[in-house]
Amino acid sequence: MHIVGGLYRELCDIPFWDATMGSGGRAAMAMIDLSPGSEFHTYASPADDAAILALQSRGVVATTVARPSSIVFAYFHPLSSPHVEPPREALSRLPALQVTGEAVLRFGFLEGDAIVTADRAVYDPQTWRNPQPFSANGSTADELALVLNELELREAAGMYNLDQAALCLINKAGAQVVVVKRGACGASVYDAAGNVSHVPAYRSSKIFKIGTGDIFSAVFAVYWAERKMPAAQAADLASRSVSLYCETRTFKFDPLSLSQRHPVAARVGARICIEGSTESIGQRYTLEEARFALRELGMEVMNPETEQEAGAWSADATLVIDDGLSPQALIRIRKHQVQGRPVVVLHERSNTTISLSTDIETTDDFASAIYLAAWAAGESVALS
Repeated sequence: MHIVGGLYRELCDIPFWDATMGSGGRAAMAMIDLSPGSEFHTYASPADDAAILALQSRGVVATTVARPSSIVFAYFHPLSSPHVEPPREALSRLPALQVTGEAVLRFGFLEGDAIVTADRAVYDPQTWRNPQPFSANGSTADELALVLNELELREAAGMYNLDQAALCLINKAGAQVVVVKRGACGASVYDAAGNVSHVPAYRSSKIFKIGTGDIFSAVFAVYWAERKMPAAQAADLASRSVSLYCETRTFKFDPLSLSQRHPVAARVGARICIEGSTESIGQRYTLEEARFALRELGMEVMNPETEQEAGAWSADATLVIDDGLSPQALIRIRKHQVQGRPVVVLHERSNTTISLSTDIETTDDFASAIYLAAWAAGESVALS
């Protein structure tokens, strides 16, 4: 397998993360066991030498073109928008890489491009900002699969409806397959014959979102482009692999572990009540971040502390930010429990007392709480 993609440093404050990976580097790590001897093509600066040497020591064949400086993505938490340094607009475009192979995974770059010639190619543009068609730079493939998230698909096709956008893109790009990554809702697979398959997301006890799309594309590429597995089956293995990566932050995707993952149900439009204090800036910030993150996943969200109409609002699940909850909030949460509504608790600080019973699903990680709440709401809808 040939991988062509970015090698970028990634920083995250909460939880702590400092690694030089990017889409290409992470995909190369994911393929060390799945496709031994894979070839990785990228741009790199002297600051990236240690990351290249680490990949080579694991058997990856790395080919690099010089870049003047490292590129850094800095996150506050894994669901936040990253700060990029140097800024995107300050990056000079480097000459395009040339990659030829039977099976090629091509990612979009910040600082350059890749012209690919392949029997089977998988293309993940990695941006919603005017995503370029696979063939726009002269790339060719006998068979092509496009892997995009929902926003990238809508921007590439110029239409909002996912089904229509995917079929439009298949025709425009001459692709055999379009795979749409849908976050907590799994993925949808479209093919040129008009078939549509849905692949669920799989449960993780922890959710580490940085690079999950890279893992999906990498595993999908191995099974579809290299092993020529049906697209829906390859996407299912990719979704299971994302679940393992989220939980462990490692790159071991053995068949036994994948077979033991459990599907979850998330529903766009499911309703989530957020309970949390608004007395301090920190408390209000966490509440608003949670509200924004859940809406990004397609959930409807209400907070009784700030929205008076919440009293008449029926939720499918409750997310509790356990930090200085008011007596009224505690009463509402206990009522939700009595009613059988699933409750997920974010309890970040170990030096504070949990104000709720310990039989509720509790996590100390923000991103995990968001996804656990979305899944709980979806499963509640499915059972109703």
